Amino acid sequence: MTDKQTAHYKASEYVYDLGNTALENGFKPDEHWEVQMATAAEKKAFEKLYYPTVATSVLPELLKATFALVKTQLNQVMKAQTVKSSDRFAPEPVYEYLVAFNLNRVRR
Repeated sequence: MTDKQTAHYKASEYVYDLGNTALENGFKPDEHWEVQMATAAEKKAFEKLYYPTVATSVLPELLKATFALVKTQLNQVMKAQTVKSSDRFAPEPVYEYLVAFNLNRVRR
């Protein structure tokens, strides 16, 4: 596995990107990122609804570790990601992205 694909490297790179995007978009000190694991469809929906969004694809075997490291570096509490499935026989979603957005910055 290359160094660029380790969970620690991806988390550090992602948090750096979040900091840059926050500066570029004039985030106030009390504004924070909401970070979630997302499928491709969820990523597209977040990007349509919120601006700015910061998304990165992560190898599936590194996603949960990278997500936990990002939350730790941002000093956020981990919440269990709930899956709302209307069909109990439907396959579980395949998370492939980390997506960050601010709930107060909705696209208009």
